Parts: sequence; structure tokens; C-alpha cells
Amino acid sequence: MAERPAYLLTISPHPHDAEWGMGGTIARWTSQGRDVVSAVCTNGDKGSGNPAVVPAELAKTREQEQLAAAKLLGVRQVIFLHQPDLALEDTPELRRQILRLILTYRPQIVATRDPYQGRYVSNRDHRILGRLVLDMAWPYAQAPGTYPDLLSEGLQPHKVKEVLLWTPEQPNYRLDITATYEVKKAALRAHCSQIVDWIDPPGGYDDAERAFFKMIDERNAAAAEGTEYKYAEAFVRVPIPPRL
Repeated sequence: MAERPAYLLTISPHPHDAEWGMGGTIARWTSQGRDVVSAVCTNGDKGSGNPAVVPAELAKTREQEQLAAAKLLGVRQVIFLHQPDLALEDTPELRRQILRLILTYRPQIVATRDPYQGRYVSNRDHRILGRLVLDMAWPYAQAPGTYPDLLSEGLQPHKVKEVLLWTPEQPNYRLDITATYEVKKAALRAHCSQIVDWIDPPGGYDDAERAFFKMIDERNAAAAEGTEYKYAEAFVRVPIPPRL
């Protein structure tokens, strides 16, 4: 059992997804003393377009990158489920793993990747996990008859307050990350393997990093348009019914 409930539980398809989608928000809340726990479902072993990269070695690298990024953001704990990249399936076992996380850490807020972002072209792990997390937050987490084995372990029903879906096409909620924006960038910088793989410019890593963070700056500035913020993160905010 968790030592204490978490305020936020992030459930990511891949290493670096949470930093990309809500790193500034995570840093904002941890700086306010709120507990954040992060779960990463896949090992990210397919996260390179370079045929010379060895998947098993990339998985080891990405786990260490994730731990470094989480430390910068003030995340209390990182849980790795070690599923293979690009192979998530909505199976009873994965549903049980996600439900166990929710019932163990009993968060007020659960966050994951918007499964509906990218109508025609999107990562299948994003689509599968996003929908699965929504299902586990409600109704499963409030329906103990669906998990008698977990109930017998002492894991009681839990009412999640809301689910935040990061990287949405049609956000309904924005949070100011101006004060923690540099922390977000530092956490993203910890994922070196993903920066260098994002683009292959003539100037090598330095040019890749500049191009990557130019895109990040533009993206988070665009999320703040229409507000008084300099940088923001945008979400779909999904209130969870308080009962079945």
C-alpha cells in the first residue's frame, strides 16, 4: 500500500510523455507540496528511428532518463510497468495493473495522454492507454464487484475527482506554468535520446536541441493564448461522477 495518497497520478504510455504534456504543471504542484506519483507503461524500446539503435539498450537508457526527469520535477515515485513499446493492448491484465495503481495511490487527479488527439495519425499506445485509463477511473474504480481479488487485498473503491488529458486538440482547461517553465524544459532535456532522435540536422545534437526547444516554446506559448500567462499547458478536464 502507498504510504500516503497522491494528489496526482500520471499514467504515461512512454517515458517522457508526462514531461512533454504536463511537466510544468507537475513542477507547479510539487512546489506547492502536493504529492505526485508517475507510472510509465511501456519501456520505450521502439522510440528511435535509427536502425542502429538496439531496443534493449534504448529501454535501459530511457528508464534512467525518466528517473532523472522525475527527480527534477519533484515526483515522489516512478512506477515502471515494462510493457514493450508500440504493443499496448486493452487486456484484463493491463486493466488490472492500472486499476491497482488508482486504488493504491488514491489520487484526487489522474492524468494521461488524450486518446483522441490525432484523428487519423496517432500513436496506438496513446489511443489504447488513454481510453483504458478513463475506464479505470470510472466506473471501475467505484465498482468493487469488478475486482474482488484487489478488494480482498484491502484495496477499497476510490472516487477520482477528475481526469486531465494532456496534448488535446480541443482543450477546455489551461494552467499557468510560467513560473515552472524552465523546470519543465530541464526535465525534457533529461530525455536526451528523444531530443537527438526528434530531428537530424546537419549541426548534430546542438541543432537538434535548439529546434526541439523552439517547438516546445511555441507550443506552450500557444497554449497560453487568450490568457494573461506567458506559458501554459492545455488539457481536456474530465469531471468524474461521484457515484456509479
